[in-house]
Parts: sequence; structure tokens; C-alpha cells
Amino acid sequence: MSDVTVADLNLTRDDCAARGRQLAVDTHRVDLDLSNLEDAEAVTFASRATVRFTSTGTSTWLDLVADEITSLTVNGAPQPFDSYDGARVQLGQLRTDDANEVTVEARCRYSRTGEGLHRFTDPADGNTYVYTHFEPTDARRAFACFEQPDLKTRFTLAVTAPAGSSVFANQSPASDEADGDRHTVTFAPTLPLSSYLTALAVGPFHSVSDVWRADRPDGSTLEVPLGVICRKSMAEHLDAEEIFTITKQGLTFFDEVFQFPYPWGKYDEIFLPEYNIGAMEHPGLVTFSENSYIFRGTPSETQRESRAEVIMHEMAHMWFGDLATPRWWDDTWLKESFADLMGYLAATEAAGFKGSWVTFAVNRKQWAYTQDQLPTTHPIVADIPDLEAARLNFDGITYAKGASVLKQLMAYAGRDAFFRAAQLYFQRHAFGSTNLEDLITCLQETSEADLSDWVPSWLETTGPSTIAVLREGEKLYVTVDSTDKLTGEQIDRKHRVVVSTFALAGTAFERTARVEVTLDAPKVEVELPAGTQVDVAVANDDDLTYALLRLDDMSMTNLTGELSSVQPTLTRAVIWSALWNAVRDGHLHADHYLVAVGRNAVTETDAGLLAMVLRQAATAITGYLHPDERPSEAGQLVAAIDEGLRSATPGSDLQRAWAHALAGSAGLTPAGEEPVRHTLDGGVDGLELTPSLRWDLLAALAELGAIDEARLHDEYASDPTMSGATARDRALASLPGVATKQRVWRELTTDTALTNDKQRALLAGFDVGPDSDAADFVAPYFEQVEQWWQQQTMVMAGRLATGLFPRTNITVGDDEYPPDNPVVRATEQWLADRGDAPQALRRIVIEQLDHTLRRLRAQRG
Repeated sequence: MSDVTVADLNLTRDDCAARGRQLAVDTHRVDLDLSNLEDAEAVTFASRATVRFTSTGTSTWLDLVADEITSLTVNGAPQPFDSYDGARVQLGQLRTDDANEVTVEARCRYSRTGEGLHRFTDPADGNTYVYTHFEPTDARRAFACFEQPDLKTRFTLAVTAPAGSSVFANQSPASDEADGDRHTVTFAPTLPLSSYLTALAVGPFHSVSDVWRADRPDGSTLEVPLGVICRKSMAEHLDAEEIFTITKQGLTFFDEVFQFPYPWGKYDEIFLPEYNIGAMEHPGLVTFSENSYIFRGTPSETQRESRAEVIMHEMAHMWFGDLATPRWWDDTWLKESFADLMGYLAATEAAGFKGSWVTFAVNRKQWAYTQDQLPTTHPIVADIPDLEAARLNFDGITYAKGASVLKQLMAYAGRDAFFRAAQLYFQRHAFGSTNLEDLITCLQETSEADLSDWVPSWLETTGPSTIAVLREGEKLYVTVDSTDKLTGEQIDRKHRVVVSTFALAGTAFERTARVEVTLDAPKVEVELPAGTQVDVAVANDDDLTYALLRLDDMSMTNLTGELSSVQPTLTRAVIWSALWNAVRDGHLHADHYLVAVGRNAVTETDAGLLAMVLRQAATAITGYLHPDERPSEAGQLVAAIDEGLRSATPGSDLQRAWAHALAGSAGLTPAGEEPVRHTLDGGVDGLELTPSLRWDLLAALAELGAIDEARLHDEYASDPTMSGATARDRALASLPGVATKQRVWRELTTDTALTNDKQRALLAGFDVGPDSDAADFVAPYFEQVEQWWQQQTMVMAGRLATGLFPRTNITVGDDEYPPDNPVVRATEQWLADRGDAPQALRRIVIEQLDHTLRRLRAQRG
């Protein structure tokens, strides 16, 4: 049987809730025979699942995505399985007065898309590896299970693998039995887990060990074995010592604030290629993207900080998400929002990275603001009727907006009360499943704050509030507008903010006042000391609340020239974020933003903030500036970046930020070729040309048509690694011309064996170059997009639907709104005609249309 369509794999909340009420799962044993994993011709593996459970009904189903079922036994008796539809194994004749035992044997398929059991062969040394990724519902691609988060059970994994392969899972091995050219590792049973949290990795991995210790109040010592793991060819780049240091700092921090000892035994962290997301919180075997967090070269402070934040984020999940698990995906925020907040908090307070909140303000929250302004926005506590909706709601609202709101709640309820509530939450719901009411009950017991308005105003509404400064004579006010994005109704949201004022003294700004303000009315006066000079006012200093900040005209004008002098860095980050959102929302022309960048970037002292500002400057040119203005602005930007790169302190993080900005912007103008070649030839003193930076610069030359295919293949011969292959594919796809676009389109839309990493690389290349190269793909997109959705997994199809959405810019006919634009017309027509298309696909198209309209409005000026 071939793999089924995505629509067949959908699971509904109602169906799963009914099954959850019927069943109680006792144990789940999984036997996987992966002894053929090194055979490139083998596409399937043998899977055997044995589940023990009680049931109040005589029938139910197990979830399984397999090529075929080979055996089905219910309570010792064979049962027919000819009704298997590729997604559900129907079970009948269940006992209602005793435990049931069901065994399903099947042939499941190795994945190349990062879902289920993913297999890859390392081009550097020929070694083959497999690993699992199951969130939200892909455990069923490896074994039969009850694929819903509230049906937790104790899993026992047994894996047969080639001799010489290491095998890792959630628990430590209980036995390891050799049998000729293979061996079988059986792991100790887990504590109660949801199916999506089970994890497995097999291959000739490199691993390093350590241990974390903590003294307990009773005089005992808790010891947690630690492991850091990667494939062999990446061992030379694995910074295990720093990873262990961060891990120990995190375990100590969470042990203290959560007052619930780490329960999962060991703590392994494994870094994997071709990984679909940044990281995943499997208890005892946390998985990370090696491409993001193993550095081939000296890492910058920003890279180290990012890795520390992600390590802390996943570690927080050991409690929020793994110990106490949301009952269904509409409460995903109960784990993701908390982990997001805890990641930045612990990276700052436990690991000592001072820039974490700057990153949160300018990058993470921007993700939330963008998502929350779309017509498809949703409350933090979302309505998730089925799996397709769940997959799309791992978004900026569930993560970043939720974390921002929780940060505000911590200030509102009090930090001590906040953590006491978390402690109570874990004590009551350890190894169980929860919902919003469970958490709020704990908060109400530990805090004196009134949460009756907080929950509906922050968690059950949509859209960001907008905060602005209003000057009336000598008085300063802050206004707040909280309008629900979907209903248009006014929301009574209370904000705690810091309002800071600055005066320009020569060529630098000096703070003149810092006032804490509670915004409990649409307009609140800021009680400034008499005689306070206010050349600039910032109404959400310290980034305490979640709201779009609008700077007043005087502040905007005064900041243009000396913004880089504002201290501290977090305040500058808040200001830059406000300027960028003003561009996106059409309140500030893109060229004004570019003037601010041109005047301030060269004196910016924070490398992470500089990188963000320069990246947004490039986006301002390509997305929000009228096409006629782009050549001149692109030339000025690249010239400024080249000047900044040449003048930066050799070997500094600022120098590296300038170099990456050059790679990201040089392709916008022919003038970018010379500085890129100068940099590639070693002309920048002290700059470490890491492999990733070198490939980014080569991709810029490819975009300009200033390098040929033969040279790119030669470069890969010098870097024959998985990341080198992906970078080469991206550069080849970036070459200009209609023929290149046609080749890349065909490969993306017809090659069903395409890996997830190669798909991302091809999409990145397809996205660059003049619109004219891709002008012929508007009609094919709308003709084929549903076909992609039916034929590919939702992750792969979702990337295609997003990444191949037609690009367009303002034309002569766009002078009025709504614009008479062919892409807009085609999109609106498709949405009107295809009301029966999968809702998850329609959501992607609606969002891409909204992004397009936003850019066209800004380009019109």
C-alpha cells in the first residue's frame, strides 16, 4: 500500500476526546528492526507494537501510517485488518471487564522529509543514521499507537540495529544483546509519556559524557547523567564543554525555581542534520538542529546566546509539556509560551547572556507581531478542531506572543507568586494532562492579583495593542488602543510599561526620566519631574508589555541621526522594533528607515542588533520600497555595509555581522560583486571565513550571475559535507534566468524523493532574482498547489505553498487600492473558487495574500 494523502491522516479533537474518555493505557512496547538501515535499497523497516489498555467500549482504533500491516492480534486472537485505510487500525471485540492487549506488526517507511523515522547518509564518510521526530502526530509513522497527547503511557523501546551502531532513546539501555552483524538494545520503560515525546536515534554517533549533581533538602544528592552527541564527521566542531556548562546551569536554575526534581533520569542532547525545526524536548534525548547549533568555525556571541536560549527552552519543557502535558493542541501554549519565556529568562539569569532580552525584543516578538496582524490570527488559547489546524498553530502567537504575555503576567502577579503557581501546577499534574483552567487555578491560589479580566483580555482575544505617545503642551500622555483583530471590538487590556524620556546633548542622547505607568485607561498622563526635557519619548522601555509602539513625530525626527547613542541596548532594540513595525504598517516610508540605518549602523555597538537592523534594511528595499527606488538604495546600502566591514575591528563580532550582511544584500545590486570578491579573496583583515559565511557570499555571486555552475561544484568538492551540499544547491538555484527558475520549479514540484533540507535550499534560491524570471509561474501555482497538498506530507507541502507563492510588486495599475495586480486577482479568484480546499492550505494562501497587499500598500507610498 502506498502512503496515503494528508487529508486521510487528519485527526479531530472530538474523535480523540471520545477515545480519551474510553481508554486508559497501561503499557506500550515497541520493537523496531532497523538492521537494514544501511541498505540504500531498503525503504521500509519492521515495526511491532504491543499495547495494554482498558476500555469502556468494545471497539476503538490505533493510529498507524504504514506501507502494510502484516499481523493484528487482539487479546491473543488474530483479527482481520483488510479494512486498514492507511491511517487507522480498527480494533473490535475488546474486553470491558479486563485489560486488553493488542499487537500490530507492520512495515513502516523510512522518511526523507524529517517526519517519522528519518534516514540520511553522510556524504563526508558514508555513515548512515536514523532518528525520529514525531511532533505533533508522527509516531504513527514508526509504530501503531494512540496518537493523542492525553493518552500517556509507559513506553518500552527495543531496537535491532547494525553492529557498531549506537542506539539512543528516552531512557538508558536495560540490555544489549549481540547477534552476529546486528544487536538488539532494549531500553528501560519510560515514565508516563505522550506518544509524540518518544525518541530514538541510531548510527555510529560520537558522544561525550558528564554528570550534573544537586544536593537535596534531605541530605541526598541527585545525579543526572549527561550526554552530548553528534554524527562522527561533526565531532571536531562539537563544543561539548560549553554545552555541558549551559546544561548544568539550566538544570540548577530550574531545580531551584520549579522545586520539582528533574524526573527523567538521564539528559542526553543530540545534534542532527536535516532537522525540520530548531529543537525538540524529548525527555532524556533532546534533539537539536546541528545546522543551527554546531558551528563550523568560531561562534559569535549571538550564536552562543541563541544556542543557550534554545537549550534552556527545551529544558523548561521537561516540566512544562513533558511532566504536565496539554490535553489537546488548543492548549499548546501551556508548554510553548512557558518554555519560550523560561528560555530567555534562564539564558540571561543562569547562563549570563546579557543580550537575550534584546534578541527577544527585536526578533522573537517581531514574529508575534507579524502573525498577530494577519487575518488568520487567533487567540493564544486557540480553537484547534483537528490536526491540520494544530500543525499550523506552532506559530508566533503560540510561542512569542504567549511568552510576551506571560512576561507581563509575571510582572503583574509577582515573580514569586508566578513560580509558586508553577510549583503547585507540577505537584498536582505530574505525569498527567492539563488545560488552561488547571494553571489559572494555581495562579489564583498563589497570587493576590485579580486574574478575572486578565485571562479573557489577553488569552482569548486577538491582535496586538497599540501604544503611542501624545504631547499636549508641556504634558506627556500615553495612549493605548486594544482592538480585537477579528471582531473589531475594544478590549480592556491593562499594561504595565516604563516610559523613558531622553534629551539630545551634543551628538548623544541622555536619559532625563524613567517613569512606571499602568495603562488602565485609553489615555494616561506620564507624571514627569518638572522641567524634564523630552526630545525623545519611548513608551515601552524595557519591553515589558506586548504592544506595537508608535513613536511620535518629534521623537522619530530626533532619533534619525543619533539613535545609536541611546542607552541601554534594550532601549535601542525597542526603538528599532517600533521603526520597523511602522514601515510594515505603512506609517513610515521605507526610505526614512533606510536613512536611519545609514546614519546609525556604523556606530552601533551591539552585533546582534546590528545584524537585525541590516537584515531589515535589505527587506525594506526588496519588499517595501517602490521598485524604481531600489537600485539607488541597494547601492547605498551595500556601500555602507562594505565601509562598515572594512572599518570594523578585525576578528570582532561586529566585523562578522557586517560580513553576513554583505552576503545577504550584495545580490541586490551589481555593485555588490566587488566587495564580495574582495571578502572571499581574504581582503578583510581578521575576518574568519567560516564555511557558512563563504557559501553565503558565493550565493550572492550566484544571484548576480557572477559565478558559474562549474565553480560552485568545485567549491563543493572542497567542502563535501551535508551542509556543503545544501549550500551548493541553494547557490545553483540562485543563478539568474528563466531557465534556472524552470529547472528549480520542476525539481521542487515533481521530485517526490526530495529531502527536507534540499527543498529548503531550492526554495531559498528560487526566491531571489528579478520578478521577471518567475513571472510565468503565477498560473501554475494556483493550478498545482492543491495537488502538492494531496501528494506530499503537510510539512513539505506547506513549505511549497508558502515558498512558491508568486512574487509581485507595484505596477502602473496599482495606484489605487485595492490594487489591480495579477497576483492579487489570481489569489482572490482561487480563494473564491476553492472554498472546499483544505483549511490549512487556505490559511497559507490567505496569509501570503495579506503579506502581498501589505507590501504593495507600502510601495505605493
